[in-house]
Amino acid sequence: MKKCAFSNEISDYEYLFRLNRTIDYIHNHLGEDLNLTSLARIACFSKYHFHRIFSTFLSETVNEYVRRVRLEKAVRMLTLDRDKSVLEIALDCGFSSSQNFAKAFKSHFGVTPTYVRTAYNWGRVKSKLGKGEGLTEKECGVPNEKDHPLDSRLMIKKIIKDQAPMSVRVAKIPDFHVAYVRSIGPYRAETIQPAFDRLMRWAIPRELMDENTFVIGAIWNDPNVTPAEKCIYDACITVPKLATGDGKINIQRLRGGKFAVYHCDLKPGEHQEAWMKLIIHWLLSSAYLPDNRPFFEIMYNFSGKFPLGRHALDLCLPVKPS
Repeated sequence: MKKCAFSNEISDYEYLFRLNRTIDYIHNHLGEDLNLTSLARIACFSKYHFHRIFSTFLSETVNEYVRRVRLEKAVRMLTLDRDKSVLEIALDCGFSSSQNFAKAFKSHFGVTPTYVRTAYNWGRVKSKLGKGEGLTEKECGVPNEKDHPLDSRLMIKKIIKDQAPMSVRVAKIPDFHVAYVRSIGPYRAETIQPAFDRLMRWAIPRELMDENTFVIGAIWNDPNVTPAEKCIYDACITVPKLATGDGKINIQRLRGGKFAVYHCDLKPGEHQEAWMKLIIHWLLSSAYLPDNRPFFEIMYNFSGKFPLGRHALDLCLPVKPS
């Protein structure tokens, strides 16, 4: 997030604390009326002050942000929730009608909801795999080449060709009560590292880091849908259930459930490829669909740096039966 030009360092932390609380509320209530008055009340600002601060830190107005995350949720539902009609998805995502939804969707993505439902049909992809047919990059969730970096396209082509076996288990993971620092930007170490550094500067003096503490990265967005500069990653540690935020560090509950767990030993820069490998080589041929919860990275040799040398971690992909 940007620094606020009209505030000092202390109030910046307080602003971020309140904004993160409001962002969490938005994500958990997308089907409800998210008007400026109610959101300003959650942030404990006047409407004018809240609108100005939100736009400064997020580079979007409140309405633009709410509309975008609703539409991004709709993309996921269109591709995965095959039993729901377009109208039901529109209402679930906070739109008043299928017409308003279709208009906003076409304006934002340049295509209709029906096109996305047809072109990115999960069932059709799994059917092709069952017949032994190959997958195209598009069917693996790859955007148009003009919108996708060359190195990522080459990585995906490499993964599609590489059929090395994977050891993946499906496990039930509990809810996590966590303290977190949020980073917004591309899913790269230089974006994420400062969030973990700040979290550790807060946690270590409070003796919150011990052998029972889980260090978790929570990935909230699909970079194929959300612009890289708007992707959210939360650097988290588990804390006692009675722990509360202190005006600098936020607290949230990360929802558990059924996850596909892939244990990795990665070098810096290998995280994206490992996630793609899990999705392309395991998920697409499994009896599961991805679920609409954040992805987790549970880290085992964390010592205040992210990443540090070869990094042992579990990639945890939320799943549900297909």
